[in-house]
Amino acid sequence: MNYYLLGPEVAGELGDDTVMDTSVHPPAVSRLQYVVQDWLGDEILESTPCFVVTDHLAGLIEGAGLNGYRLAAADVVLGEDAEELAGGPIDLPKFQWLQLTGRAGSDDFGASANGSLVVSQRALDVLRQGALNNCDIDPA
Repeated sequence: MNYYLLGPEVAGELGDDTVMDTSVHPPAVSRLQYVVQDWLGDEILESTPCFVVTDHLAGLIEGAGLNGYRLAAADVVLGEDAEELAGGPIDLPKFQWLQLTGRAGSDDFGASANGSLVVSQRALDVLRQGALNNCDIDPA
């Protein structure tokens, strides 16, 4: 099976309410707040070392029977300047935290040694059912 290294859209940053242990690499996050600053519309977003997916994409992932991940609650909020940068109101969908539990190159979802997202061909096919217009996709 083919595997791919994904570089999802970075639409914001980790917020002040994120709880992260930086004594390990990649850092271990136990609570995630993602502050959206400049969202271009993709359904998977990154702020190292975390990934969030829309509820729509989460449902597709769960329905496909993929492995190597866990979905958890995420506090995804608009940043102070987000609507100004967008030139108007933003209808932000609900997001979930995509936690990587699998092994890169073996499971459908996994993390590389530096914490980058690695997905199988099956997972990529599912992710492509959502908006991925600003996601870099390279063979792993």
